[in-house]
Amino acid sequence: MKGIAPVHPKYLIISAELLADLGNLLVGLTLLDVLILHGERALSNLVVLCVVQQLPAILLSPLAGVWMGRVGVKKWLTAVNVSKCSLLGLFAFRSSVWVIFPAYLCFTAGSLFFHIGRLSLTPVLIPKDELISFNALNERVSLGGSIFGPWVIGWIILKTGQGVALGLAGVLLVLSVCAICRLPKLVRVSEESKHHATRGSGLRPLFLDYTESFRTGYNLKTYFFVFAFVLLGGGVLNIGLPILYKTNFGKSIADWGLILSGFQAGSCAATFLLPRWSSTFRHGTMLSFTFLFLAGAMAILGHLTSYIQIALLMILFGCGFTLMHIFLESLIQQNSSRAHIGKTMSLLTAYRGACYLGAILASALVLHIWGLQILLLAASLLMISASLVTRRTSG
Repeated sequence: MKGIAPVHPKYLIISAELLADLGNLLVGLTLLDVLILHGERALSNLVVLCVVQQLPAILLSPLAGVWMGRVGVKKWLTAVNVSKCSLLGLFAFRSSVWVIFPAYLCFTAGSLFFHIGRLSLTPVLIPKDELISFNALNERVSLGGSIFGPWVIGWIILKTGQGVALGLAGVLLVLSVCAICRLPKLVRVSEESKHHATRGSGLRPLFLDYTESFRTGYNLKTYFFVFAFVLLGGGVLNIGLPILYKTNFGKSIADWGLILSGFQAGSCAATFLLPRWSSTFRHGTMLSFTFLFLAGAMAILGHLTSYIQIALLMILFGCGFTLMHIFLESLIQQNSSRAHIGKTMSLLTAYRGACYLGAILASALVLHIWGLQILLLAASLLMISASLVTRRTSG
C-alpha cells in the first residue's frame, strides 16, 4: 500500500499558519462582538482586551525561546494548537468577563507560542536567500484566504451565533495540527554558544544568551529600532479604529468584518509588491516613502463619512503596515544566527508586545482626554517622524 505523497515543507508551514490564523480570527471577532459592539463599557473592554493580547508577548516570550529549544519546534507547535482547542469551551460562558478575559489570556499565549515557533521553524527549513520571497508568499496565502474571511465570519456570527463560530475555530485548529504533523523531522540545532559553558546560571547568563545575536548581527539594532515605529502606528490603529466605527457607524459585526477585509486586501497586495520593491529600491527609501504614505492615511481617517470609505482606506493601511512588517521581520531573520534564532524571535515577539501595549495605553489616555481626532493627528505626526528617522538610519 502506497503512503501519502510527501508535501514540500513550505506548503505545510503555509497551510498550518493559514488555518491557525482563521481560527484565531473566529475567536477574536466573536469576543469583539460580545464585548465591544454589544458591550456596555466598550472603551474599557477594548483596552483590557488589547492588554490581554499583549501581556503574554511581554512576559512569556523569553521563556518560550528556552522551552521550545528543549521540546523541539514540531512538538511545540502541535502542543500549542491542541491546548488552544481545549480553551474554546470556556468561551461558552460569554456572559461573564471574569471567564472571558482569563480564558482569552491563555488563548492569546497559545497564539503567541505558535507564532514564535513558526518564525523559528522557517529559517531552518527555508534557505536564507529565499526568506523574503517565502515570507511574502506565506503572507499572500494567509491574507488572500482571509480577505473575505472577516466579512464571512461576521455574517456567520450574526446569523448562527457565537457557538457555531467557536466550533468552527476548533475544527480549523485541528486541521492546523494535521499539517504540522506532516512536517519532516528536524535536526536539532544547539543554541549553545562557545561562551555559554563559562557563563554559569542566573539571569545575567540568560540575558547574554538573548543578546548574542546583536553581537554577531550588526544591523539587528537598526531593524529593531525602525520596527518600533511600525508597531506604534499599528497599536494606535488597533484601538482608534474600533472606537471610530462604533461611535460613527453603528454596531453591525458584518459591516466591521468588511472593514477588516479591506485591511486584509491591502496586506495581500503588499505581498506581491514586496519581493520586487525590496530588490529595486534602497531599504531606507522604501521604508521612508511607506511611512509618509501611512501618515497621510492617518490624517484623513477621522474625516471619513461612511464605513465603505473606511474599508477602502483600510486597503492602504494594510498595504503599508504589512509591507514594512514582513520586510523588517525577514531582515531580522536573515541577520540572526541559526543557533540563536529561537531566542531572537522570542525577543522580537516580546519587543512587539511591549510596543503595542505602550501604543494602546497611550492611545486610550489620549482618547479619554482629547478625543479621537487628536489621537489620529498624533499618529500622523509619528509616521512623519518615522519617515525622517528612517531615511537617516537605514541603508
